[in-house]
Amino acid sequence: SSKTVELIAGLEHRVEMACCDFAAQMAKQTDVMLLDGGMGHQLRALGVEISGPVGTMRRFLGVAMANLDQPQLVVDAHLAYIDAGADVVTTNSYACVPRCLQHSPDVGSGPIDLDTIIRRAGELAKEACAQRPGRKVKVAGCLPPLAESYRADRVGAFDENLANYRRIAAAIMPTSDLLLCETMSTVDEARAACTAALETGLPVWVAWTLDENKPVLRSGESIEAAVAAVMQTPGAHGAVKALLFNCTSPEIVREAMPALRAAAPADVLVGGYANGFVTAASGQGEYRDLSPEEYLDSFVRPWISSGASVVGGCCGIFPRHIQAIHRGLHGKKSDAMEE
Repeated sequence: SSKTVELIAGLEHRVEMACCDFAAQMAKQTDVMLLDGGMGHQLRALGVEISGPVGTMRRFLGVAMANLDQPQLVVDAHLAYIDAGADVVTTNSYACVPRCLQHSPDVGSGPIDLDTIIRRAGELAKEACAQRPGRKVKVAGCLPPLAESYRADRVGAFDENLANYRRIAAAIMPTSDLLLCETMSTVDEARAACTAALETGLPVWVAWTLDENKPVLRSGESIEAAVAAVMQTPGAHGAVKALLFNCTSPEIVREAMPALRAAAPADVLVGGYANGFVTAASGQGEYRDLSPEEYLDSFVRPWISSGASVVGGCCGIFPRHIQAIHRGLHGKKSDAMEE
């Protein structure tokens, strides 16, 4: 009957649309760019000494000095993420800021200085990428917070921050494919880092850290205000390529991702790389029980569904998590880990 023909036609149409939706979703997932995970935590797993309360400058000193004292471990940490499937590795220079190096007895009394350590971090990232030429992995040069992470109240004046970020950018840019202003906790902190990064002429990514309880910056400022400030920075249009959330819980990144996609210009990528940490605010606790499969299915996939096309991990996210994302998005093992 005609009703049967209409019903069959309707079912065929719905099946066709479902197949198209599935194909579109798979294409969307395979277009996702995969970042590495936390370098400091991976270096500790490889034997670098890390001590002190979470987020403090003293805690990061061993990570910074590893660029000079244990360079092979830094290369090995990068390679672990590359072999897990990362498309981008970030330089091990998050801790390479003046306030951190003040804790080192070598600084000021010998030839070691901030620029030397930052340049070395870039060289080691490049060296790791060169050992996997078939992967064509990019290096993101890190522009980190200049004081303790998560402490919006410790962010300095704009002009002072800008001068420091110009120095860091100049040291890291020769070995970088892009510059990543990360773990920004205030609108002005990100604006200062972004300004310095844009002056180099390299592509720029900006990542903010969020309040753990609501989708705003650690300062309480809105996502919309943060995006607007970055995009109003001279030279931002066409040069700011990605806006991200990082160094915060995967739950709050999941909640905030739709707002970031709505606020960002259509031609700018959005994404996130969250913590596998019990807490990032109190300085207490260590790793949460976050399996690679849970990180992928409960967090990364929902981020992608909300518009994210750059994903990865931050503190307490390890190569096994990055490998699970790579496998999940591409439906296969990463090349090096198949062997």
